[in-house]
Amino acid sequence: MKEMKIVVKDVWKTYDGQRDILRGVNLTIPPRALVLIKGRSGSGKTTLLNLIGCIDVPTKGEIQLNGYDTASLSDKELANIRLHRIGIVFQAHNLISDLTVYENVLLPMKIAKWHDGDWRVRELLHTFDLDDYTDKYPDEISGGERQRAAVARALANNPSVLLADEPTASLDLDNCDIVIDAFKKANKEFGATVIIASHDPAVEEHVETKYYLNRGELMEDV
Repeated sequence: MKEMKIVVKDVWKTYDGQRDILRGVNLTIPPRALVLIKGRSGSGKTTLLNLIGCIDVPTKGEIQLNGYDTASLSDKELANIRLHRIGIVFQAHNLISDLTVYENVLLPMKIAKWHDGDWRVRELLHTFDLDDYTDKYPDEISGGERQRAAVARALANNPSVLLADEPTASLDLDNCDIVIDAFKKANKEFGATVIIASHDPAVEEHVETKYYLNRGELMEDV
């Protein structure tokens, strides 16, 4: 894994030519950090994650990954970063319903043309206590188990950065704690920089470095 430093430099994101979702956001995230971006629904958290994840581009300003401005990269280079360097966990887990847990975790490696991903899948499933669910389909396991499988899948290609958008929104408190522990493992054991966007107070209790996004403006939460 190659470590990645993330710099968000005076970033604005405007929709319809007039609606500012992000307003002059500045943020530096060092390698191997565990960070929470908090804020109400509609505050711009998902937009910021999409920019860092190379899914979208700023209207103004720069997203720098290890010093490279993402706006200067080609579509092929951005796709390569998304496949190999950035893992994403969505609010609704986005597992493929007709693939088993094992097959879902293996999928990114197949896309990346790994020759033998079995050992990696087994390692990830064991790390996140999913050994007993290898051959289960997503609708046969609980919401917490699905989110843990989604974390495992996001780590399949050994990314430098793991992004999570409201990963506990549909979970009860016990499953929330289990999923947050999965992110801590991703950070400590796999060395990924983990950025969680959430307005869930239960998540906040587990993360030391926090930022608050309000009406598109970001400030450090103390």
